[in-house]
Amino acid sequence: MYIKTDPTISFAKFKEFVLPITNFKSLNGREYKVLGVEDNMMNFIRMSSGKKWAMDLIKVHQAYLELMDFRTENFRPFVPRTHSPALGLLLHLGLLKR
Repeated sequence: MYIKTDPTISFAKFKEFVLPITNFKSLNGREYKVLGVEDNMMNFIRMSSGKKWAMDLIKVHQAYLELMDFRTENFRPFVPRTHSPALGLLLHLGLLKR
């Protein structure tokens, strides 16, 4: 069970925290290298596969504000196919704690 550390964070503040990140890990330890953020989309590579991904930061922020139960599958309606990295990003930012 995770608790939000800043349940009313604005998107501007959220993005300010995200921009300096160069890498992060998913909940299960997969490493991601951030290529950059463009138009509120974070582009990154899963290091184990070399596959490139893009994740909508607006939707990650929305999930953070709306969700109360932070299981990976609960991110699916917000960020299809990148729910594990989304949760990993929030943990990396310290916006969720156990």
